[in-house]
Amino acid sequence: MLNLMQLKVGQKLQLRDGRLGEIVENFGDGIWVQLRFASENGQTDLGDDGELIHCEEIAGLAEKE
Repeated sequence: MLNLMQLKVGQKLQLRDGRLGEIVENFGDGIWVQLRFASENGQTDLGDDGELIHCEEIAGLAEKE
């Protein structure tokens, strides 16, 4: 089981829907993190504020590439 309280900005997560995202903010409540996703060309959009992700949407840490 993944402890969201220990996740750090910059870590990558795998979601249950198959998307990979990078943590841009961890609210420290153990329930919500904000992720930024790569655009279609594979580059992260630095202007993107990201998306709030609930703990139940997270499959786990992304595999290292």
